Amino acid sequence: MDRMNERCAICGEPIESDDKKVFCPDCGAPMHDDCFQLAGKCPNNENHITRTVNTIDFTNISEPKKKRTMHLYPDGDGCEICGKPFSETDEKVFCPECGASMHRLCYSMTHTCPYIEEHGNKAEIGTNTSPAVSSEPVCDICGNKLDNGEEIVYCPECGTPVHSLCWEKTHVCPNEARHASGYDWESDHRKRSRPEQEIRNTDQTMRSISFENFPQMIMENPIRSSEDGEELTCYGVKQSELLHFLGYENFSTPRFLTLFLNMANSGKVFSLNLSAWFFAPFYHFYRRMTGPAIILSLATFILMVPTLLLELLYWSNSGNNVVNDPLANAATVTSYIMIIVRVLILIFSDYIYMRWSVNKILTLRERYKDATTDEYYAALEHSGNPRMLYVLGGISLMMFLVYLLNIFIAATGMIS
Repeated sequence: MDRMNERCAICGEPIESDDKKVFCPDCGAPMHDDCFQLAGKCPNNENHITRTVNTIDFTNISEPKKKRTMHLYPDGDGCEICGKPFSETDEKVFCPECGASMHRLCYSMTHTCPYIEEHGNKAEIGTNTSPAVSSEPVCDICGNKLDNGEEIVYCPECGTPVHSLCWEKTHVCPNEARHASGYDWESDHRKRSRPEQEIRNTDQTMRSISFENFPQMIMENPIRSSEDGEELTCYGVKQSELLHFLGYENFSTPRFLTLFLNMANSGKVFSLNLSAWFFAPFYHFYRRMTGPAIILSLATFILMVPTLLLELLYWSNSGNNVVNDPLANAATVTSYIMIIVRVLILIFSDYIYMRWSVNKILTLRERYKDATTDEYYAALEHSGNPRMLYVLGGISLMMFLVYLLNIFIAATGMIS
């Protein structure tokens, strides 16, 4: 495995070999393409060296004095944003109003022509090689295919692509009436253009499923959103990380992985966990949730103390009932509280487990940021896989608490 020494400058996660990545044209910072599309700029933008351009003063006009910038590359052989000449492999875009030439990546950082003050055109800039344009879509103005070699511009409101020449004739987005409803051309087109078989392959349901090849299936084809086809994550944690943390070959991993993704992406916090209901707090020790397990053990023991004392009074008096109203009342109250606690355990255990797992994974990710992928995955498996040894630790804790209770009873002479 390659060392995880190349990390996204935006999210900080390693850039895998199969990830689509881009580089800042000014400082060369690597970024995930998805992260860059969301951020819209390099995180080192403030440290970039800004270029200066010559200006021309227009004084022989009736309007107040104003300035406009000169194009660095009037012939279109360089980028007007970063100031670098084009190479043969560079993807170029052109402003439909003034013809300014730019790298597509540079334009994606600003989403505007550097000479925007010279024109009032609202069109966004693009190329006929844009990944958002396939061979199927047509220009909504002329009705001809977009992928016919003509330059393309985009509406800044909804992203509708049209031919540059068509835009110059109308200067109006053909979907302008739909802007108020939040229309997005790319999302709408993706939903309508994806083949039915592809939708069936990628729109995997979030129900608890178990396959013999589940780990390999998730590693090779993670569960994706039915809306945009992107891999679903659990509060920033990838499915491959969850898979190794929960147990690569654990029989319950398919249930928890899909359940965690469902909770993280739907906002759901309720689920039923009968194992937690019957075996708490030992179930939580088994799942390596040491913090919640210890807290739950202490709470359970404290709520059981009045009932235990009543039982000890009963057996110390040879089975004869002993009247102790305060203790009996306390035992009744704590019994009802215990029922409420058990119901909460039944409903919220999975959500607590999910949040606990995410926090542990993020901590390990930071700790192993300079390690190999194999070392990182091994650390996840070591820290997250369920262990019966932890159950023995939980039983020992409960026995120790009972022992302390016996010492207290003997010291106070509560039961003779």
